Amino acid sequence: MAEQVQSILERMVLPLKDLRNRGLFSPNEIRSIVERRRQSEYLLQRRSEARKSDFLRYIEEEIMLERLRKLRKEKVLTEMKNERMNRRHRQAEDGDDDGSDGDDNTKHNKKHAYQTSGPGDSHILSHTHFLYQRTLKKFHYPLDVLLNYAQFSKDYKSFHMLSRIYAEGLQHHPREAGLWIEAASFEYFGYVAQDYENGNKINSKVVGSSIQNARVLMQRGLRINKTSADLWQQYFALELHYVQKLRGRREILELGLNEDGMLPSASEDESDDEEARAGKMSTLLPSQIIFKNAIKAIPDDIQFRLRFVEACRMFPHTKQLEEYIMESVTQDFGKSVEGWVARISYAEEEWQKKITKKEKRGVMGFLGKADDNGSENDGNNGSNDGDESDGRAKDDRPPKKARVETESKTSDPALILLQEALQAVSTPNMYLEGARFLRLRIQRLLDNDESSDEDEAEEDVSHLIGKDEDANGAAQRHAHLLEELYENAKKKNISSTNLTLDHVDYLLSAGQSEKAEELLSNAVSASTTDTNDARLWLRWAEISQQMEEAASSGMASPSSSPTRILRRALKLTPIHDRQAHTLILTELMQYLMVQPSLPKTSEELNSLFQKLILLSQGSICSINVKKSKFVDGDEGDDEEGIGDGKVNLATTFVAYLEYAMLNGTDEATDIDAVRSIYTSILYHSNYGKSCSGKTEEEVLAMKTFFDVCLQFELANRNSSTVGGDTSSSSLIKNKKDRKEKKKAWKMRLCKLYETAIGFYESGGSFWRNVVDEYQRDLHDMKYSF
Repeated sequence: MAEQVQSILERMVLPLKDLRNRGLFSPNEIRSIVERRRQSEYLLQRRSEARKSDFLRYIEEEIMLERLRKLRKEKVLTEMKNERMNRRHRQAEDGDDDGSDGDDNTKHNKKHAYQTSGPGDSHILSHTHFLYQRTLKKFHYPLDVLLNYAQFSKDYKSFHMLSRIYAEGLQHHPREAGLWIEAASFEYFGYVAQDYENGNKINSKVVGSSIQNARVLMQRGLRINKTSADLWQQYFALELHYVQKLRGRREILELGLNEDGMLPSASEDESDDEEARAGKMSTLLPSQIIFKNAIKAIPDDIQFRLRFVEACRMFPHTKQLEEYIMESVTQDFGKSVEGWVARISYAEEEWQKKITKKEKRGVMGFLGKADDNGSENDGNNGSNDGDESDGRAKDDRPPKKARVETESKTSDPALILLQEALQAVSTPNMYLEGARFLRLRIQRLLDNDESSDEDEAEEDVSHLIGKDEDANGAAQRHAHLLEELYENAKKKNISSTNLTLDHVDYLLSAGQSEKAEELLSNAVSASTTDTNDARLWLRWAEISQQMEEAASSGMASPSSSPTRILRRALKLTPIHDRQAHTLILTELMQYLMVQPSLPKTSEELNSLFQKLILLSQGSICSINVKKSKFVDGDEGDDEEGIGDGKVNLATTFVAYLEYAMLNGTDEATDIDAVRSIYTSILYHSNYGKSCSGKTEEEVLAMKTFFDVCLQFELANRNSSTVGGDTSSSSLIKNKKDRKEKKKAWKMRLCKLYETAIGFYESGGSFWRNVVDEYQRDLHDMKYSF
């Protein structure tokens, strides 16, 4: 081992000596560098199992040393540059032009040129490359070290090593799509090789940029990873990059300048003959082939295809390729809601682009220009022949806002596709997507109509405004279409909870609360057994409460009170439908607890609380939650469920506990009632025993629950003191009772702390601070009284 270390150190003698002689490092610094390297080498050569951290620490130290060397060399070069400038200024002032001085200057410059470079300049980088290679071979090419090595080579312009790094990495990690993409990107784009070590003189040359090598890498990666979406999309983008490169070359070499030596105009730059169009189509063929093979490998993912459209929009002249991709969506997803939604969104975006181009074309002036395809601008192609084909005189001042007038209201392709989609796929989900699409348009139009800056606001919705319309008129037209959609769904008996709630939201936004309440009343009466039906009852109760609050100001009163609605919902919802029943039950308890305290109300709340305790039993205490991301080893799994998702039982427990503490009549009875509540939750059910299955909000609410219980016990420490008879026998008996009750109180308090500690310890290290807090309080309580 010592011989190997000494052999490695001996190879460093010449470059380290050069760094010392040139003044970049002092002799003491050189000795410390050698000593540090010797210690690091012994750590790498240890007889026991090698540690990757030792290798990485050694590499990091060498990188920091290289940064120091570079800074010191830059400082030396700056000083030399300033010295030369000062010498030239002195010569100019003295006016001395002797040839001898010129010879001395030449010698001096040669001396400095020799001092600016040497074998020590590349030594530290070479040694770092050597360490990276040893690390990779020792630990079987770990991916993190491999990527750090590639980044190091890029940062320090060691491009000659990148091909080797990627080749070795791909041999050991053929399933890493990102590595294939990085390697192909390096092969295609290449790099600019520059020599920074020769002072002010920088030699540059372009190296690499091989489309053949990049294609080979991407194809090999796809043979191994046939279903990698990233690889397919990057290969597609690679071909588009190459097409743009060829187009740029053709424009420079063939169509770069006209006869006058100027850049050609738009009409000269784009030819409309058949050969040009055929050439343009031929450039799309490689990308089309890649897309065909991609959808064969991944046939059922529509979002995968839409990402190809997004890639096309990053490059010019890809309109035909976008249409080709959307045609495949039409053919393969003709019965899919997602397919129709994608087609409608694409049609709206293209319609908006088309309208925007027409607007820009309508007002040319001095800033006008032809469109991207070089087509003529509606007969006004910069000529001065007095043509008035645009409908206004040449000397007329253009309007403040050029609005495009559509031929008819049905010319909007997105609305046409929406009608076709509702006929082809008559499902509740399709009607819901259509309603959301129209509501979004209405909202945009109304926001535009209320905007103060008209020129800036109307630009975004000009494609939605028809002939002889303003933004408010277009919003009313879309609202009429939305009402027709809801009416058609009702006629065809197409309904779902989400569609009903969407219709209710629209009616409320239009100020039609009575119709919304009637719609919900009919929906819950005609609904089938569906878990999400609980949302209809809760929405109805919410609207009923809002109408009750607004009834005092002269508005219409609701047909039923919120508590009556929720009681009816609780009777009609089966208890085996645990999620819906629990959600309705907790909401009913919340409504009852804000009402005046009456014996009948207290009895009903107690009955509901006992039922809620039964429903909270089981391995999954949090309703509609599979796993909690706040427990070590588990990850969150959000699902679409009732309402906004989860039922926070802990919040209901806290509210009921505080309700019992505030609304009691007899002190002793109240204390027993409060203790009975938290005892049922913490000791007689599984809910208060573990964090497992609970969301962060529930666990935080349980923290509040534990704190309320502890504060209650601390406040009622002496509440059971026995008074009355003052005889000796009675005093002895009372003293004994007080001692026993104090002992029982202390046991209850300790049990509460221990339960809280056990509850949060089940959550792992995430709740370590809470556990420490309760342990400190428990320690203080045991030894302070």
